[in-house]
Amino acid sequence: MIFDRKENAGRYLGLSVNMDKAMKWLESADLAKLSEGRTEIDGDNVFVNVMNSETKTEPAFEFHHIYFDVQILIDGAEDIWFGTSIEDVTKPYTPDIGFCSCDSLVETHLAPGSFVICWPEEPHAPLMARGGTSEQIRKAVIKVKA
Repeated sequence: MIFDRKENAGRYLGLSVNMDKAMKWLESADLAKLSEGRTEIDGDNVFVNVMNSETKTEPAFEFHHIYFDVQILIDGAEDIWFGTSIEDVTKPYTPDIGFCSCDSLVETHLAPGSFVICWPEEPHAPLMARGGTSEQIRKAVIKVKA
């Protein structure tokens, strides 16, 4: 997991060719002007999904095999929880998402402009309500093929 701010995206150049495309796009993107839904950056190698969602009080830990998630908050407040390891798979893996329980966790607090990079196989529970109170948020998730 990496936790940082949009203006520091250039620090992560060199992790991979696809991550470089994502970070260069993130540096220059005006997130407030993005339409809801999928925006292509480089086909299925790098793309972004923009969504309006309600935060929740119960975690649903997910993991991926094929993609990194770069989750960046546009509006509102969101916590993302990270598990240190997958304990049990609770829903079968299909096409690039599985759900699991975790033995321990680390919490991150996102504000507009902050992001996390979730590695493949790293369990994470996005959309967690800060302080236990649900709210409407707007976020972008950049999917980066590993």
